[in-house]
Amino acid sequence: MQFIEVLKQLNIQLLLIESVQSLTDYAKVDLSEDALSKFAVNPANHEELQLYLSKIQQKEKAKVLYGGYLEKRNLYANSTLFNSNQIRNIHLGLDFWAEAGTAILAPLDGIVHSAHYNEGEGNYGGTIILKHQFKDFSFFSLYGHLSKASLSLKINSKIKKDEVFCNLGGKYENGNYVPHLHFQWILNLPKDAVDYPGVCTAYQIEDFANNSPKPTLSLTNS
Repeated sequence: MQFIEVLKQLNIQLLLIESVQSLTDYAKVDLSEDALSKFAVNPANHEELQLYLSKIQQKEKAKVLYGGYLEKRNLYANSTLFNSNQIRNIHLGLDFWAEAGTAILAPLDGIVHSAHYNEGEGNYGGTIILKHQFKDFSFFSLYGHLSKASLSLKINSKIKKDEVFCNLGGKYENGNYVPHLHFQWILNLPKDAVDYPGVCTAYQIEDFANNSPKPTLSLTNS
């Protein structure tokens, strides 16, 4: 069975943020290198980026801004994690921009695969990975940039759909980012993994995109 068919069977809607009651509460935002350059936004300046996000949110009358799958970004330029001969600047997840402390809901039933603090500038900070099962098909969802307090979950503990199971972290515990949720589907993951790349190089897009398919806000059979 194809992954997209599994999500349709499960009637997935990514209502991940507690304040979001409907998909109409979301508005898409472009944080690609080209978009930020066009509006002269320095992504390394938190106040500048937050102001840019707030203006778009007010204009769109949205509760939460989202976006970023396969965007080419320069948000990571100051982190040694991403600076190498081959620059990792292609974003593999979907970001949801909300305040630190915001409650996060599970999009479907699962069990806790890992709950770990990935330390370092530009890293995930608090990270939870859930494992999901549908018939004979298993897959994972990753939640990055969480609070340290969210990491008390026990491995293999059950999480129910729409259950609040974690909260967003502030910049001192989320890898030093403007607060947001990094959400990512993962099809194959090592048994002992406590994180997974959320950014890749341009040369790696095909392989990583195949293992981390696009998170679509709504996939249903109706």
